[in-house]
Amino acid sequence: MLLSSEVTAQDDKIHCNWNISADNEGLWNMTTGHGAWNGLLSVEGGISPWSGGTIEASALASYTTGTVADDIQGLTNIDAGENRAFRLTKLGICQQFGKWTLFAGLRNVDCDYFTTPYTSLFTGSSYGNFPILSMNHPLATFPLSAVGIHAEYAPTENIVIKESLYNGVASDRINRQFRVRLGDDGFFNIGSVTYTAPVSNDESSFSPASYMFIYSVANLPEEGDRQQMHYTLLCNIEQPVIQAGDYARFGLLLQGGWNPTPGEEACRGYAAAGIISEFRNGMTAGITANRAFTLDGDESDLEFTFNCPLLRYFTLTPSLHCIFTEGRNCNIVGMLRLSISLDK
Repeated sequence: MLLSSEVTAQDDKIHCNWNISADNEGLWNMTTGHGAWNGLLSVEGGISPWSGGTIEASALASYTTGTVADDIQGLTNIDAGENRAFRLTKLGICQQFGKWTLFAGLRNVDCDYFTTPYTSLFTGSSYGNFPILSMNHPLATFPLSAVGIHAEYAPTENIVIKESLYNGVASDRINRQFRVRLGDDGFFNIGSVTYTAPVSNDESSFSPASYMFIYSVANLPEEGDRQQMHYTLLCNIEQPVIQAGDYARFGLLLQGGWNPTPGEEACRGYAAAGIISEFRNGMTAGITANRAFTLDGDESDLEFTFNCPLLRYFTLTPSLHCIFTEGRNCNIVGMLRLSISLDK
């Protein structure tokens, strides 16, 4: 029964869906001459045994030959660090009823708050998760996960409100991922309000305008067995600005984050701006610049990226990063990524 994509039982249909994606990329630091290779295999799926309910699971495997630049933010978003043949990243139950969606179980924050049409184009790690969060908290972000509760409420077709509460310390080890120890690990809470502009039939090939406000509150362990409250405010704006007939559209990406928590946070602030071009044939291109304000020195990353679909399942993505880190050498890194995605 589990191998069938659609099974009839007691006049109800059990639906299954799955996705397998593989990313391979080569990197070359033109400044130092160093090269590296990264590989990432992701598998996810779900089964719907009852009305509105889904059992969801996902896992990944990663391999890297090393880093090519001594940067702070991480110039590639598929580098999972330590080589691991298996990491469980999601396992839980999702239930939809009316305008509400609830999930309970193992999960991470990436797909809920940081995976958007514009940010998905770029290969830098900061577009997959703001460094003002990932550098300050041991939160549940790629490749880590934690037990949590996630809720979504859509009062209208264009407004979505999200709220997530996680155990304060995430992990990629099964013997630590499912623990709930608020006394030792604290908690991490994140929420957002998103407005997405309506899309006409003529605009369905392009990404709509969207405006997202994100906030987080965390009570996390500190040195000396004490805990401290941390606060973060963030925003993500994606705004189409120019329509080139029915062939292409150009848009702006604006991001910002601020940490008002007193004390020495690893990352105090973050800002980014970019220009994205989308074409009706599925190709996309963009240029973006970001800056992270950290205790180890401020860092800026200028990225040029082109995303080219090949046939039905393949995508080729060449990128160029110019990384300027305070107190260190400038690094110019070229990247070529081939992605394969199969789903049902």
